Amino acid sequence: MQNILVKLRDAIEDNYKYTTDSFEYLTSKIFTLTECNVDITTLVCYKNGSLYAASNYSYSATTGKVTVTGALVAGDVLEFVYNAYAKYSDNELRGYIRSALAYLSIEKYGTFVAKSDNTIYPTATEAEGYLIAAIAAIIIKGGIRSYKTPEITITFNETQSKEDKIKSTIRQFSKVFGVVDYIELDAKEVADDENED
Repeated sequence: MQNILVKLRDAIEDNYKYTTDSFEYLTSKIFTLTECNVDITTLVCYKNGSLYAASNYSYSATTGKVTVTGALVAGDVLEFVYNAYAKYSDNELRGYIRSALAYLSIEKYGTFVAKSDNTIYPTATEAEGYLIAAIAAIIIKGGIRSYKTPEITITFNETQSKEDKIKSTIRQFSKVFGVVDYIELDAKEVADDENED
């Protein structure tokens, strides 16, 4: 899903914003960062200008707060440097991606399942990743006029609803790449095969 998430961020132009927050420690070891949607993998802390080990603090995406567990004395200056997304958190975008997967099933393209560990089964091809990202982008930004990948270009009519744009996208993709088809074995055939062994 991470690969699709990156494609979706590109499609909706939700780019990184580099941020630095500085705090002077007085009594509370809990600090609220100014930006939402922090990319936790980029969060770094400096204590009085020196790199502060990540084991000394933790970030909660739910509250947007950093809790320091390491030793501090009054007057210490903490500087948190990080990247944050301008519009959407990863969790919000994963929700839109799950909605896109539902549209693929409804339109009988194929059935993809987003598991609890944020993997998609079956694994989407690179082209299907672009399709899923395109559908999610349409769900988020209904006013999309066109969508282009190296393989396909789709132009929408201004009067089309989100649902019609999604249907058009899936149909155009299906014309170019075909439809995912899963073979389901009949229970009787499986039983017959097992009896032959």
